[in-house]
Amino acid sequence: MKKIIKKILIPISISVICGFICAKLVYEVYDSKIEEDLNGKKIYLIQAGAYDSYDNMLKNTSLNNYVYYEDDDGLFKSIIGITENSNNIDKIKNSYGKDTIIKEYYSKDDELNKKIKELDQKLERIKDNKEIQKIVLDTLNLYKDNKKTLVKISS
Repeated sequence: MKKIIKKILIPISISVICGFICAKLVYEVYDSKIEEDLNGKKIYLIQAGAYDSYDNMLKNTSLNNYVYYEDDDGLFKSIIGITENSNNIDKIKNSYGKDTIIKEYYSKDDELNKKIKELDQKLERIKDNKEIQKIVLDTLNLYKDNKKTLVKISS
């Protein structure tokens, strides 16, 4: 009986130890990758629409000041505002009078984050819709000119 238990117990113990070591290695690789991706500033993209093709987006987007990107799903999404201040989201939405979707991302670009913060501070003080749209356009141009990669944190 003891021989049978030893024959079973030794391979099971070795399997558990090997599994623990493999799991620890995989966790360390993915943990550092996630931390690297999320080591940045949270920004909000204010999305006006999602379209199945580039041509549909051009036809259905009445605004001149927006940026777009193609999502993993193959949809073209038009962005009418970028902000890091959650209090500015409603201000931007109301200035355009459109239904919008808010997406949260992380940006690791310190220069872009600094400029967005400066424009957000100006945006907080302004009440006029035309001035709000001008600052939003400046913010969009920052992103458009740099074509920086953002890390998605919500769907």
